[in-house]
Amino acid sequence: MIKNKNCKILFLLISATSYLFCQDPIISVWYIGTRVAGGGPYNHYIELYNPTEEPINLSQYALIKGHGQSNNIEQQAGWGNTLGNSGVSFNRLPEFILFPDQSYGISRDVSHESLQNHADLILDDEGALSISGDDAVGLFKGAGDLSAVLAATDSIPIDCIGSPYEDPGQSWQVSGFTGPPNSTSTTGYGVTRFAILTRKAGVCYGNSGDWNSSRGCVTDSCTNWLTETPQTTYEESEWDVHACYYPDASGNNGPGYEPDTNPNCDEDILVMEAYLNTCELSQNQEPSSEAGLDQTASYNQLVTLDGSGSSDPDGTVDSYQWSQVSGATVSLSSLSQATTTFTSPTQEGELVFKLLVADNESASDVDTVSVFIVNTNINPNADAGPDQTIGHSELATLNGSGSSDADGVIESYQWSQISGDTVSLSSPSQITTTFTSPEVDNILVFTLSIVDDLGGVDNDTMSILVQGVTASIDGGFLPSDIKLFGNHPNPFNPKTDIVFQVLHQTTVEVSIYNVYGQKIWTKNIGSVNKGVYSVPWRGKNKRGEPVVSGVYFYQIIAGDKQLTNKMSLVK
Repeated sequence: MIKNKNCKILFLLISATSYLFCQDPIISVWYIGTRVAGGGPYNHYIELYNPTEEPINLSQYALIKGHGQSNNIEQQAGWGNTLGNSGVSFNRLPEFILFPDQSYGISRDVSHESLQNHADLILDDEGALSISGDDAVGLFKGAGDLSAVLAATDSIPIDCIGSPYEDPGQSWQVSGFTGPPNSTSTTGYGVTRFAILTRKAGVCYGNSGDWNSSRGCVTDSCTNWLTETPQTTYEESEWDVHACYYPDASGNNGPGYEPDTNPNCDEDILVMEAYLNTCELSQNQEPSSEAGLDQTASYNQLVTLDGSGSSDPDGTVDSYQWSQVSGATVSLSSLSQATTTFTSPTQEGELVFKLLVADNESASDVDTVSVFIVNTNINPNADAGPDQTIGHSELATLNGSGSSDADGVIESYQWSQISGDTVSLSSPSQITTTFTSPEVDNILVFTLSIVDDLGGVDNDTMSILVQGVTASIDGGFLPSDIKLFGNHPNPFNPKTDIVFQVLHQTTVEVSIYNVYGQKIWTKNIGSVNKGVYSVPWRGKNKRGEPVVSGVYFYQIIAGDKQLTNKMSLVK
């Protein structure tokens, strides 16, 4: 009979294998009682109970019996074998929804009508319940016939009474009981007939075919023969044992007496109805992993990954595990905490991290988070110092101390010469360096390259005019010979005028040099009188081709004297 029961809360921590079975029904009541003194036919009854929080369709399940006796027809112990008088060994359960905390009773058509009235399903003829207490009945889950179910389950039931792999004699000893009161001291009697077995209230999942553990075996052999050493104990068992309540032919009335005639089962039914299950086996809900929002970070920045938003709707998050999925490899400060940190690399790109969380039932969830590394560094500003004019064989100093970095520090300096007669720099990787100028007139151009702490770079150039007669490049003046006013405009595009004053009659030539000291254009003016002159340059070389943007030097030669200055072409 289907029954609803009020459940008490009992949270069980069980193994992963058992957890799978706890989502199925269990055998809650087992009963084989005789109908007449001295033997059968028997009153048979088995009850299934749904300990879960989900409805269960019983059509997924079947009852399969097995016999450990050596005279089985197949000559092989196991589930589904038969005896000459046992009938079929397989009964598929009908389409029926067993709701949480409900029971479903199964009996036989030869049982007393009181027992049949109590049951929900009556099996006809000789079926899976046609047994006498020394056999086994298992609850299996699987589709198809007997062979298909056994193949799909590897012959492992969800739950069972008895084992088809051994013969107990009369019936099985359970929970320390060697037999009901009317059979005490009878060798090998047991309690899986002439008694009622009800599952203990805290048992929430089937025994997976391990009948010996389920009945409370405490010895390796766990024999059913009477011994001085108990073979089973109540403490190790999953079952409560109740003697059948029958009056006998002599008028004795109470548990353990065998009847003389067909007994009414009402008293035993009251025992079965008293079964109570205290399990609460809801299906565990998976935790939710939250690795945090995607982030953007700059170079060498401390980045925090925060998984503290992870949660578990029906328990607790027991573990966190961070790992890097892709991107430039970084070192995480802690792999097993809710939060972890790392220092961002000095290269742009996407870093992807994974957070695996597990709850107190070992269910897990994964989330990923991306950190985008971008170069937000402000590049440093290289300052190679002002242009200079020095004489022959003089000590010159290149000074980059005017260089700066707005959001960090400069980590390296590197001086190099890009044009002019080669000189030897004393310390090219320092802020300042020196060299001795050549003994001939020349234009020397140097580049200063600097790198900051985040890899930002910048370059600057400066020139040094080496000439035999020293003159100010700003004043551009050689007494009694020539005065340079400069070029206008400067910077220019596409044309500039080089203006100078000759202080007495002389020959004049104007030449243009690139930063590599190569003469790219020249104009021989010839002999001129005292006065102010302007020579235009249209940014072309001597072949008439436009030159590229950059720094250029113009040199005015007046007689045996010369002045040089710098100008910039910007396109």
